[in-house]
Amino acid sequence: MKKIDFDTISAVILEEFKTYTGKEIEPLWAFNTFDVQKDSIVGFIGPMNVKIENMKDLKDVKEEKDVEIPIQSSEAINFIVEHFDNPDLKMTYLRQRILVSTAKEVIENHVNLKLKKSGDDLYFNDKKLSVCIACRGISSGKIHLGINIKSDGVPAYVSAVGLNDMGIENTFEIMEEIASIYAKEMSKIEKDIRKTLPLF
Repeated sequence: MKKIDFDTISAVILEEFKTYTGKEIEPLWAFNTFDVQKDSIVGFIGPMNVKIENMKDLKDVKEEKDVEIPIQSSEAINFIVEHFDNPDLKMTYLRQRILVSTAKEVIENHVNLKLKKSGDDLYFNDKKLSVCIACRGISSGKIHLGINIKSDGVPAYVSAVGLNDMGIENTFEIMEEIASIYAKEMSKIEKDIRKTLPLF
């Protein structure tokens, strides 16, 4: 495990494979698992295997209620983000968009290809590259972003693409770069708040 500390947030990069099940988006997961007692972004590579009971998007739950495991991928980059300062759902969704935009920029910088961003999803050649959810609890706002490395293992009705299909192999490097840039951006925003004079 590698931890990169900023003033208000830590970026944790796992070296071992781990499956994302949806349970990792529960509050205080980073503190319980890695003893990180502040805002955090945790990055790890592994399968996505989210059963319907662990999904947080009610629209998807309604549409896919007959699918036992609606979110699947044989291998993906997964990010779990947690912020404690303001568990407002709108703020969490805004931060989610910053994370997805950061991922888009980093991936495009590693390969001479353009991605399409639609809301919180990334696409390449109209095929889905990522899944993402933002949600909130009593004490924190949480985000999961999953970026396919391989395009197999997804539900049959999903037209998916993976980073490997795009010729990208250095996925660990990309994961660390996305996490570091996001954490640095969040830390910079906190510093900007503390230097700005109020309006009267």
